[in-house]
Amino acid sequence: MKRECRQFTREEKIKAVKMVLVENKSQMEVERTVLGKKKCTGTINRWIREYIQEGEENCFRKRRGIKKIDNKEESLRYEILKKFDAFLKEEIYINSNSSKNSKKRIQSK
Repeated sequence: MKRECRQFTREEKIKAVKMVLVENKSQMEVERTVLGKKKCTGTINRWIREYIQEGEENCFRKRRGIKKIDNKEESLRYEILKKFDAFLKEEIYINSNSSKNSKKRIQSK
């Protein structure tokens, strides 16, 4: 049996969330009418959480890539973490090579 996955537009999602928050309809009722589901799947609940956390202006927008950092302190932390990550990768590489060399020395004796 093939599952049907429907994509909803941002406006449809906001309309469904407002049906629950403003018109005081139950989540199950909205899922039945908007999504066409017989059982409550929690989709509306997830949309409501995002709507409340992000606000109407920013909710349901596709986010791609790394967030842009405006704050100087945050960008400084990010640069430090990048340098630390590079340091750790180098240390791991050096240690893995030294352990291989020590194994070779032991085998040659």
